[in-house]
Parts: sequence; structure tokens; C-alpha cells
Amino acid sequence: MVELSIVRSMGALERLTEIYQGWKNFAFPNPETEEMAKKRITICVDCDKLKRNNTCALCGCYMPAKVRSPKSHCRLKKW
Repeated sequence: MVELSIVRSMGALERLTEIYQGWKNFAFPNPETEEMAKKRITICVDCDKLKRNNTCALCGCYMPAKVRSPKSHCRLKKW
């Protein structure tokens, strides 16, 4: 039971790291990340899951930050 809790905690920590990286890159952009973000957001704009407030209806993420997280991915496997 404790081992399962540790594994879940590690997954949560990895997820928080992804979120942090996305917001950090959103606040402090660099050319490499911006190139990746432009490609990703172009895909998102054509997706019916992107809501008017720039969040994804599927995962709930704020996409301008998520597309800047190198380890994040689209749940629909579009990027």
C-alpha cells in the first residue's frame, strides 16, 4: 500500500514539473520553446476541444502554457 502511494506521488510530482515548466516558459519565453509552442497551438486552434478561454475541454489545461511544456502532450495524441 505504501509503495503504491509512493508511485502515485512520483506521478503527481512529474505532472507538477510539467505544469511548472509550461508556466515558466510562458512567462520567460525563449526561441526554441516558442517555435515548439507555435506548432502545437496551431494544431490546438483547429481542434474542437479548444474552448474560447484557451483551455482544453478534455484536460482542462490552459493551452498557452501547456504548449510550452516540452514534456507535455495532447491527450488526443495530436502532438
